[in-house]
Amino acid sequence: MRILVADDHPLFRDALELSIRQAWADADVLSVGSLDGLTAGWFDLIVLDWRMPGVEGTDPLTLLRRAGVEGPVAVVTGAEDPETALEVLRCGADGFLPKTTPRRVLAQALRLVAEGGSFIPRSVAMDLLHISELSADLDDGDDAADGAADGDGALSAPLTEREQQVLCMLATGATNKEIGRRLSLQEVTVKLHTRRILRKLGARNRTDAVRRAQEAGLLSHGLSPASP
Repeated sequence: MRILVADDHPLFRDALELSIRQAWADADVLSVGSLDGLTAGWFDLIVLDWRMPGVEGTDPLTLLRRAGVEGPVAVVTGAEDPETALEVLRCGADGFLPKTTPRRVLAQALRLVAEGGSFIPRSVAMDLLHISELSADLDDGDDAADGAADGDGALSAPLTEREQQVLCMLATGATNKEIGRRLSLQEVTVKLHTRRILRKLGARNRTDAVRRAQEAGLLSHGLSPASP
């Protein structure tokens, strides 16, 4: 069993190798911190960080294929957003695993990928499903569809970091297209985040959401809409 682990963070590489040893105690594991210098060959499993240094202008999976490195690929990354998951899957990866995945689940998912299967967390799959649904039937006027007219501005659930960024840009009056361009998001994904913001704030529309956010002090923390 030959396994390639590519991650530029030494501590996480070690953690990945521990998870791999749970599934394959006698595996021949090659751990690298860079994709430079890899020689062509087949691996029974490739465990790949998606944000590797030196891959500007392309993606790490494409670089591996160009180098002749082949095998089923499980991407393990610090990003959990559906945009990254979609990018990973479109590039041909067989699995998408956030680095927050528990070790026991990670080991099982890696075994599944190595055996020819695919894996993606349920929460990410649901986000991708929502994006697909929005792509099919949402237009710009649907922002208010899930907003509730009742409520005092208190959050029904905490905003994610990305939702906070979108909210800050909503407060500036930015359009979906402008928000998407500034935050490097697809327009349909901006709509998805906006719907969630409206739902969590119990708002009827964008204007109402901004008003409620101001009253709740959610726009007074100095968060820059351009922060990554």
